Amino acid sequence: MITKLEPELFMTVTGLTVQDFHLLVGLRVFNTEQMNQAVFAFRRYEDASLRYTGIESHEGLTHYGLYNTVVAVE
Repeated sequence: MITKLEPELFMTVTGLTVQDFHLLVGLRVFNTEQMNQAVFAFRRYEDASLRYTGIESHEGLTHYGLYNTVVAVE
């Protein structure tokens, strides 16, 4: 999503252009299972941190979009 909406932010955060990222994905440089686990862990941590401060950022969210898949929240 960030590669489409905020390509400059993606470059700042990763040091990669979107084109280079897609090339690396195509070359299977990234371990998809580990990437999905990392994104899932980040999302859970982010949601818990926000809830702790009283913010429900995604009320009614039923699924998490991960690296290359989607999973049910519960």
